[in-house]
Amino acid sequence: MTPSNEQIRLAIAEQAIEWFVQNRGGPLDREARSRFMAWLKASPVHVGEYLAIAGLARDLDTAANTTQIPLEPLLVRAREQAHRVVPLEPSVLGHAPVTTLPRMSRVWSLAAAAALAFIAVATLWLTRDGERFGLPRTYSTGHGEQSVRALPDGSVLHLNTDSQVTVHYSRRERVVDLDRGQALFQVTHQGERGFRVAAGNTQVLDVGTQFDVYRRPGAVRVTVVEGTVAVYIGPPPMPTKPLPPAALRVGAGYQVEVRDQVGSPRPVDARGVVAWLKRQIVFENEPLGEVADEFNRYGHIAIEIEDEALRSLPITGVFDAYDVDSFVASLATMKEVVVQRTPTRIRILSRASARREPLSDTR
Repeated sequence: MTPSNEQIRLAIAEQAIEWFVQNRGGPLDREARSRFMAWLKASPVHVGEYLAIAGLARDLDTAANTTQIPLEPLLVRAREQAHRVVPLEPSVLGHAPVTTLPRMSRVWSLAAAAALAFIAVATLWLTRDGERFGLPRTYSTGHGEQSVRALPDGSVLHLNTDSQVTVHYSRRERVVDLDRGQALFQVTHQGERGFRVAAGNTQVLDVGTQFDVYRRPGAVRVTVVEGTVAVYIGPPPMPTKPLPPAALRVGAGYQVEVRDQVGSPRPVDARGVVAWLKRQIVFENEPLGEVADEFNRYGHIAIEIEDEALRSLPITGVFDAYDVDSFVASLATMKEVVVQRTPTRIRILSRASARREPLSDTR
């Protein structure tokens, strides 16, 4: 059965998608480059479809760079010959050559093929979150929100409140830029295709399966739940190169804090650190100021503690991250603490400070 012109056009669009994906994955080797050039030269229709796919993928400006082949002369040739009938080689498509079409039929054929190509690209984009094209994808949560995302590679991304990541894909590596906030990664291994988290100039390379990265002002805190990660400060590593000598391996049940340098690993209750997955805040002899800061990440009424000595008061307990009232009620039972509430804020004061200023609605 001889295929219709619409079917052939769709086949070309599918081929263009495949070539675009391969070019996005990195430089082509000599053989692949030769085959790609032959495919482009086979017909200006191929050039037009490739550039259309690049445009749909929002990457038209860099299409020529990703292919490493001069497309503009080919596009000019395609435009010059647009009024002509261009046979498509059977060896390229595996079908008979395209027969001559009246001008209006060609226009409708092009429109139909473009629509089908758009549907194909949109479907791949939605089902693969941009991985199919090597394009980045951003995920974020607002204040008090949390989310769980299954990534195309099978890994799972958990985002805590007020957090944002951007995921990039290539043939050799999966990279997550932690722009702000906190995320837990459950990594699915893919042979030599690495998984890396970048939080500013802090690089966290997955060697295990599950770890938490919390980017705070001036510091990045990495907690390993299962397996091992390598942490260091510096530029991204080359996928084909060994880890930098300065990379510190951190095993399960340990946490490391990165400021101007990578700190020493310390043992922690890793399950407590990621208790936010269950909407909980867990502290063991942690400063009250840090506990209050954690509650402020989830609640809509700010807890304020101005007394530095009070901020250092050790706190132990398991709290519902969204139940500020219960937390404040527990503080009010402490003899050294006075709680002042207004509709817009909650002030925590020491008894001495409370005696020096009038309070309203104290408890």
